[in-house]
Amino acid sequence: MLLLSPVALALDYTDDFSTDQAAWSGGEVVDGVLRLTDETATLVADPVESFVATLRVRMTTEGSVAIDAGGEALTLQFSGAGAVVFAGTRLPLPPEHLRWEPAANPVIEPGADYWDGGNTLHCEVLRDPDSGTWFLYWTGEMASGYPYRQIGVATSTDGVSWERYAGNPVLTIDYDRTSIDGIHVHMPTVVRESGGDFHMYYSCYQNDVGNRLCHATSPDGLAWTPQGMALDKGGPGEFDEGSLRMPDAWIGDDGTWHLWYDGTDPTEHYGGTGYATSADGWTWTKHGEILPAESALQALSVWRSPYGLVSFHNKDDAFRMATADPADPATWTDAGEVLRKGWAAWNDGYIQAPSVWVDGSTWRMWFNGYTYTEARERIGYAEGEALPGTWLDVGLASDGAQLTATVNGVSTTVDLPSGSPLRVVAIGTAELDDVAVRGESTPTDTGGDTGADTGAADTGGDTAAADTGRDSAAEAVDEPDPEAGCGCQSGPVAAGSFALPLAAWVLVRRFSRRSANATRPRGAALPPR
Repeated sequence: MLLLSPVALALDYTDDFSTDQAAWSGGEVVDGVLRLTDETATLVADPVESFVATLRVRMTTEGSVAIDAGGEALTLQFSGAGAVVFAGTRLPLPPEHLRWEPAANPVIEPGADYWDGGNTLHCEVLRDPDSGTWFLYWTGEMASGYPYRQIGVATSTDGVSWERYAGNPVLTIDYDRTSIDGIHVHMPTVVRESGGDFHMYYSCYQNDVGNRLCHATSPDGLAWTPQGMALDKGGPGEFDEGSLRMPDAWIGDDGTWHLWYDGTDPTEHYGGTGYATSADGWTWTKHGEILPAESALQALSVWRSPYGLVSFHNKDDAFRMATADPADPATWTDAGEVLRKGWAAWNDGYIQAPSVWVDGSTWRMWFNGYTYTEARERIGYAEGEALPGTWLDVGLASDGAQLTATVNGVSTTVDLPSGSPLRVVAIGTAELDDVAVRGESTPTDTGGDTGADTGAADTGGDTAAADTGRDSAAEAVDEPDPEAGCGCQSGPVAAGSFALPLAAWVLVRRFSRRSANATRPRGAALPPR
């Protein structure tokens, strides 16, 4: 018989798997990570009043991280379709955990009409949150070789099948060499203010002057009214004194309008990245060059993800990604190449001008591809899928009343049923690293009970090991149904990872039941790692 003291015990466990730790039952430590085949690895702790756990999870082929509280499933899943799901909230995977799978064929080809019979390029995609309609805008050329350019649109109900608008082109030129948009209107970017008009910013070309940025508005995304110049060229010696091209617009959470563009001097075709802001989308303030030509975000598309600002842009026959803090949209960090040309004949020349939209949790990208064989531009499509072999930083925190799950710095908090036992489980094809569990552990019984009440397997008596809070693997709860998890797509695995079937459980045994009048802090925050 084991008598338990009511004194709270400190729970403090860390493991980087540099050696095979005795705290774990099941699994195998290989090359500094915990990996399993078809086994279950279990870490059992005493009942706790509160806890904070951090770990790194790497899915190699498929898997999920599941949280089950008192029979009410609170599941944190990483799916092959590229989603993070927790308690009904669905988020996209962080973009660095994606690989882009391009469609074999273009989605928009040069048309039969005169205005885009030569080429279709420089696309922009927007989904109207009110109607659900998708809009795909593009630049149409009459023939190859920089002839007159105008802007058209196609619509879709699903973002897959597109129907050209019968009224194309929606922004036209008048062939007047003296007007600011008499030769080209091209390279559109489109945003919609909440409940209001659509706004398009685009490069407008005047003969013997060059490209500046113009502005147009629309009540429905189809009928557009030009509003004149939005941004003029810079003065002598400024980085954008030659032209302003390839704009991209974003409206921030605080209502500030942001505009990035490619600025050139008179000798350049591509130049540095310029940046401007506006309070209303009409009057703009330039902030100068934020990136020089050699590291410019050429033909960029900015998306506000839950993890921060992400830019996709073209450079050296490929698309690259850069990231920024939404509080500092002028400072960008390169995050590497994400897609390269040449998977089909229609893009063996180059790929250019990506436009990115996140549909729920699915990352989507449209762009133009060029082939030298035909000298044609077409609009293509790619979709983000989960990239096996990359690490996700996962945090779990609870005060017994709420549970917070954090993935790569983004947190979601849910209420827990009162007095529920809690299990934190990693299942599927996964590896674990850098596990830390910290909390206050409270024994559940202070009287003359047998080991059956301590949480250990009822063998008629407790061992010294059981008194430390570490029970045998046989004591683990029933394994969650693998079908409940989401599978990641197979594919290349990062160096040092393992593509064998894996499963891992991290088990925090039980919470003490809370009294009806207990008062506890809510929303426990994760400490910095």
